[in-house]
Amino acid sequence: MFSSSISPAHTSFVDRLVRPWVVVLLCLVAGFAVYAPALNGTLVWDDFYLVRENPFFRSPVVGLEVFRHYLFFESFSTYYRPVQNWSYMLDYWIWRGSPFGYHCTNVLIHSLSGFLLFLLLRRLFPVLAPKAPDGTRPRRDVPALLLALVWVVHPIHNAAVAYISGRADSLAALFALGAWLLLLRAMEEGLATSKKVALGGLAAVSLLIGLCSKEIALVWLLLMLVQVFAFDRERPWRVKWTVLGGAAAVFAIYFTLHSLPGYRAPMQNGPPPPWDARVLLMFRALGDYTGLIFFPAQLYMERSISNPAIYSSVTAWRDHARYEYLSILGLLALLAAGVGCAKASPGRTWRIFGATWFLLAFLPISNLFPLNAEVAEHWIYLASIGFLIFLAGAVMALPERRRAVVAWIAVAATVALGVRTSVRASDWIDSETFCARTIADGGATPRILISLASIYGQRGDYQRQERLLRKMIAQFPEFVPGRMNLGICLSRQGRTAEAESLLGTTGAKADEVARQYPRTWPAVLQLAQLRRNAGHPDEALAVIREARTRFPETWELVKAEAGLLRETAGPIAAISVVEPFAAAHWWHYDAQSTLGALRFAASQPDAAIAAFRAASRLDIYDGKALAAVAEIENSRGHSEVALEVQAEAMDRDPGQPKHYAELAAILEKLGRKEEASAALRRAQALAAAIRQGEVEQ
Repeated sequence: MFSSSISPAHTSFVDRLVRPWVVVLLCLVAGFAVYAPALNGTLVWDDFYLVRENPFFRSPVVGLEVFRHYLFFESFSTYYRPVQNWSYMLDYWIWRGSPFGYHCTNVLIHSLSGFLLFLLLRRLFPVLAPKAPDGTRPRRDVPALLLALVWVVHPIHNAAVAYISGRADSLAALFALGAWLLLLRAMEEGLATSKKVALGGLAAVSLLIGLCSKEIALVWLLLMLVQVFAFDRERPWRVKWTVLGGAAAVFAIYFTLHSLPGYRAPMQNGPPPPWDARVLLMFRALGDYTGLIFFPAQLYMERSISNPAIYSSVTAWRDHARYEYLSILGLLALLAAGVGCAKASPGRTWRIFGATWFLLAFLPISNLFPLNAEVAEHWIYLASIGFLIFLAGAVMALPERRRAVVAWIAVAATVALGVRTSVRASDWIDSETFCARTIADGGATPRILISLASIYGQRGDYQRQERLLRKMIAQFPEFVPGRMNLGICLSRQGRTAEAESLLGTTGAKADEVARQYPRTWPAVLQLAQLRRNAGHPDEALAVIREARTRFPETWELVKAEAGLLRETAGPIAAISVVEPFAAAHWWHYDAQSTLGALRFAASQPDAAIAAFRAASRLDIYDGKALAAVAEIENSRGHSEVALEVQAEAMDRDPGQPKHYAELAAILEKLGRKEEASAALRRAQALAAAIRQGEVEQ
């Protein structure tokens, strides 16, 4: 298929195979086939925040607010990805929060990115090849198709596709590829000026959307410019400078948007490793990624390629010898790339372009610059394309007959890689499976271990949770959240004294922990609960207030303080805590809803209704806030108004028994007893079905 000496019938088949509508169908079928095991998966890891707790996707009224915040609300990270939140907003509207829908969207975005990659490569490959004697350029549709399909099904992309929270990479790719294709079209000769301007404008918008999907789109932008300036020698310089000016304008707009969230203090950590250590880590990372591309056997998140104790003894060196092998493999990969680019043979320009692509995409993840992990599968999402382009260039150096053989090998490899991807996709079926298989494959990082321990705790298996946490603490004694989670586990078993010794950190020590770990406040809540249960609400309140100085943006602490104040001093005192937070965070559903409940308890019905109405606008499918408005109106004798509002609440969330119970109360007050009885029976039937697991609540 890389050969030109093929039969006319074969050529006709190939021509049909590379038609755009056929290729898009192939990409979609391949994508959904290999990721089918993940489609019915539940939420995993960061999904619990991004598509459950995250307040920025449940209503279009926060569509612009997302541009004023980083992706993670409580974190040291400065990930600026408002378009990722937009995608979750669209998913929530279509799928009502079903994980199946989110997974489908992930696979769809990735598959369409593969199709756009095919369109891009079939435009670039001929330009990167020398002209024929008659001045024409040979078509390279088949290499573009094979490369795109291999990229779509490669197992190394699992964390970007099967993992709902990983979709930022494919979102950025989708819009960056679209921008690149629009740019190439706009630069074609013979187009009217108006069309050039329109296409250029669309390319700029698409690129900006890609940048707001994930920061890696900056590398996509750089790749476009490198292709235009270094590899496109037929384009006039005035066109190239126009492209550069447009790119600068897009970057300026993105920089302005990125500055909207404001400054965020970085995590307090040790100094970065010296440069010699960073170079060594770079070679190891290159070796690890190279090995995973050719032989994707052990795949897991947050891969480690270093151990400080590796040279402490001969035994330790032997135990960690694989790190040395990774360094050698990385060095060999670098040498192979250099030789391939230097060798004057067919496909050289492809190899140089692929190596340049890989280098630009690899440098940000090479460990030469500080990262929050050493290696991660999804980081290679963009760089892997350059790697595959380089390999395609290496195939072009072979004799024509061997190219055809390699093409069939590529087809077989696509099938084999697809099978491996399908097996890996089943890892994401639920949190416990994900954690257990990650640990089994060698990815027993503190975050994975603590996540598995939390799963045990959530289902009440505290003894198993305790065993795992103690083992983790022995292995990672400096990981403070491990001790705190053990304290929570022990407190839930009634072992109060031992728990308090693990939970109670104050003063400078607590400040230091907060600067390193942003979500350690659950230990504060548990400690406060222990003090409250012991009959010391004032001490519990003091614990929470002291913690709020370290976590001022944490709603759970505000809510806990308000709950204690309501118990000890009444709802008015609690309002004084919740109201400022709700005013500063108008987009926070639970804050507005809690304020409404407190206003109602304080005999302020109009203010309560206003707060509940504000909450109702923040979640298009939640009927609780509207049901609360209906309850207040009914209690005030406005039963007709209450009936109308309750109907709206039931429209949003028809499967809630409480809605029908409240409807029955309203109808009873209106004297419509038969309808009230029917609503009450419906409430009882729904409640029974939920208890039996027949209906999802």
